[in-house]
Amino acid sequence: MRRRRRRVPVGTFDARTGRWIDDAACGAVTLDALSIATFNSWFDDYHATQRYLAIADLLSRRAPDVMVFQEVTPTALTVFLAQPWIREGYRRAEVTGGDLGNYGMLLLSRLPIDRVTYTRLPTRLSRGYLLADLVINGRSVAVAAIHLESGKASARLRARQLRRIFCSLRRSENAIVAGDFNMRDAENGRVGAPFRDVWTVLRPHDDGFTEDTSINLMRLDSKGKHRQVRFDRVLLKGDAWVPAHVELLGTEPISSALPRVFPSDHFGVRCDLAAAPTGSNVPGSTVSVILQKLRRRYR
Repeated sequence: MRRRRRRVPVGTFDARTGRWIDDAACGAVTLDALSIATFNSWFDDYHATQRYLAIADLLSRRAPDVMVFQEVTPTALTVFLAQPWIREGYRRAEVTGGDLGNYGMLLLSRLPIDRVTYTRLPTRLSRGYLLADLVINGRSVAVAAIHLESGKASARLRARQLRRIFCSLRRSENAIVAGDFNMRDAENGRVGAPFRDVWTVLRPHDDGFTEDTSINLMRLDSKGKHRQVRFDRVLLKGDAWVPAHVELLGTEPISSALPRVFPSDHFGVRCDLAAAPTGSNVPGSTVSVILQKLRRRYR
């Protein structure tokens, strides 16, 4: 399949008209830390609105700077974009509906974005990726929101897709790749330098399963089989940022009244990156101080 790239509108919410309007904004920001979250919201209708509201609530408690979502249905998009905290603080870029079916994607950013593109990948399941360009601390950062092909039989196709994405980032000195990779452990070797998997950097002895039927009873009820895999990941490229913290989201039922209903059949992933000081004479202790400040937030 021929690769196709197209520009995606970036919008902000206009409180005066009560609508999202196209409003791309080029701008640079200065940050000590950058937070990223990814969540596959699951396209199934099962308690869908309640689940999407639960995902929004989880993310609102410590709102990430950038959030990416997969399997975004029209209902999910409506729920997320109706949240007051999202309307007030975020820009959005999305590709949903049409030939994407239930595999829509949404990117939300509190930071200025002047350009987002969507590129279709070689696929049997309408897969592609969003690519956003940001400028933070005077340096460009490319953020790729991805959803690779699913199923064990699609391992070789996933490898092709990942190579395409990595190739598109070859000129980016600093990049973040976040989303549902659908990769099994046997495929971990496909992620190597210059990319680092934030989870394995920070928690190398923790499995970090994002589909885990020993916890997520909804997943077990839905599929009728046990599975423990780490599909959802955040990768980091470059020297502008240092992994500081990573955690799973949505690991509990949405309410005591629905003990077998979870926010999604996947757990989300949220990570914090510390800005690495620039310059060859900056001591490593400076980075350590930044990391210590971030980690104290989660004690």
